[in-house]
Formats: sequence, structure tokens, C-alpha cells
Amino acid sequence: MIRIDLGVRGLGRVRFAASPLDTAKDLLFTLARTPQVLGPRWRDNAVRALEERQLGLLAAVAGGGPLGYAPDFLRPESTGFDMTLTGGLHLVATTPAERVRYELSAALDGHAWDRSPARRPPRLLLAALDRGEEYLAQRIAGEMEQFWHAALAPHWPGIRARLEGEVATRASAIVTRGISDTLDSLAPNLRERDGVLHLTPLVADAHRIDLEADSAVLVPSVFAARAIFCGGEPPGTPARRGPLIVYPAAPTDCLPRTGRDELLGATRVKLLAELSQPHSTGELATRLCLSPATVSYHLQILHRAGLVQRTRRSRTVLYQRLVRTPGAAAVPDREHPST
Repeated sequence: MIRIDLGVRGLGRVRFAASPLDTAKDLLFTLARTPQVLGPRWRDNAVRALEERQLGLLAAVAGGGPLGYAPDFLRPESTGFDMTLTGGLHLVATTPAERVRYELSAALDGHAWDRSPARRPPRLLLAALDRGEEYLAQRIAGEMEQFWHAALAPHWPGIRARLEGEVATRASAIVTRGISDTLDSLAPNLRERDGVLHLTPLVADAHRIDLEADSAVLVPSVFAARAIFCGGEPPGTPARRGPLIVYPAAPTDCLPRTGRDELLGATRVKLLAELSQPHSTGELATRLCLSPATVSYHLQILHRAGLVQRTRRSRTVLYQRLVRTPGAAAVPDREHPST
């Protein structure tokens, strides 16, 4: 059992965050620990990326050991949704050597790989450690970048849109129902009682953790099936990190769907309202206070459904709502269509 005593002040500092590397780490960990919860396309994509790019070191480090511990430096601390892939990879590559040493020591000697002959650390990991912690961190960052582009990059707009929608939904729930009820609804193995978070770990015989903290970070994941605890180390830990909880945000297979149901949602209604006149993705993102990636994802769906049209002006792509009249072809909703 993991017990995180936040108190009233700490509950008020709970925040949500997500990043490209969060998603990559979640996919790798889920593939290693509970692959059955992944859709077949995601399993195939991830396995193919690891095998074709020969990312054996990344697989050994990110997947965790028998008791579920996976080093946390692959998941840099994020303050929101603004951490880019490049920024996150830089943080991984420049992780302090003492932090890498601390985490891998815990994995090798503490609570991941035990010392029995059947569960010795992978030779690839030991060989990388022989070249030093800085080398290992830089190589892991390089392999994470390859994995990201091979397995996740084509689907990131849709994933990010789901994560942003998840956080917006939770924020609304906090306003209407309160933070306690909202935290209780995040995952079946996570509960809040009197300012204390109680999390039942994935591994039944994992050791008990009791800690006090003045804040916590919640990271929605499209791959996790249960809440997972990260960070939250005792005082004196090198580059100490606060508690972070990954929780399931949506169905695990988040590739864009097809069908009429994907057209529902407040975001697309707002986009259609704005598109009585032509706008670029960047303009729409500014007007609706959304990320360009989120706007692009929703525009692609609306375009496939025949509800918006695309036109190119110089280097800019403009979108505009289409109006259909009985017996007539779709026409732009504007007075003077461009030629």
C-alpha cells in the first residue's frame, strides 16, 4: 500500500500534467508489464519499433523489473502540457549522474531485478553502465527519440487531444463535485480520504510506502489500466522528486476512430462555429485557447466527414465550414468564394 499524506494545503496544490515522453514511457511500461490491456495495433507498433530500431537498452530500462520499478528519469517532471519532445529528451540526456546512479542502483539491488541467476540484469544494461551514467542517460534519450518517432509520432495529435479533453473534464468535475470525489474517480486502486491518497500498487507484495508531501502531479495516460505511483522519495535523495501518479484517462487504443460518433463534442462544435469564415490552424488555436495539435486533430475529423473544406493560400492552409442544401452540392459558407 502507498500512502501519500497531502493535507488540505497539499490537496490544493494537486495539478495535472502530460508530455510526449510521459506517453512513450507509459506505452513501454504497459507493453512490458500488462501487454494484454493494449490494443493489438499498439502492441504491434511498439514491438516493431523496438525490434526494427534495435532499442534493447530502452526496453530493458523502461519496462521495469519483477516488482514493477522502472527508473523515473525517463519521465522528466512537467509543469503542464507545454513540454516538447525536444525539451523532454534534453532533460533525460542531462539527468545528473547521481540521479541515474540512484535509480539504477534501486533497480539492480533493491526492488526490480533480484540477484537470483534466473533474473540477472540484462547484459546490455550492465555494459552501458560500465561506460558511465552520463553515457547511459544520453543513449536512453536517443533511443526514446527513435521509439517516439516510430511508434507514437503519427498518432500524437489524437493522443494529445484526448489528454487535454480528459484534464478539462476533471477540472470541471473538481468545480462541480469537489476534488475528493474527483480523485476517487480516477482509478479503481486510488482513493482519497481526509487529505491522504491511498494507492494499491500493481504488485501485491510490494513494500509499503508512507510519505508526506505538499503537492502531487497527476498524469493521465491512454495506456495505463490502473493508477501507478512514481517519485515521492525520502529526504536526501539526489535530485529528489515529488509524488507523481499516472492514471488511466481513456480507452487504451486511442487511434482516431471512424464513424458518426467521433463528430460529437463541444470542441468540434466550437470549431464549426468559428469556420463561417476561413481560418488557419494557428488562428483557430489562438481564438479557442487550444494547442495547434488539438485543433489539427479535430479539423482532420471534420474534413473527413465532409463538414469543412481546405484551401491553400501561399504556404497557409485555410479551413472553412461547408453548407449543404437539399439536392445541391456542398458549397462554402461565404459570400465570395475564392477562385
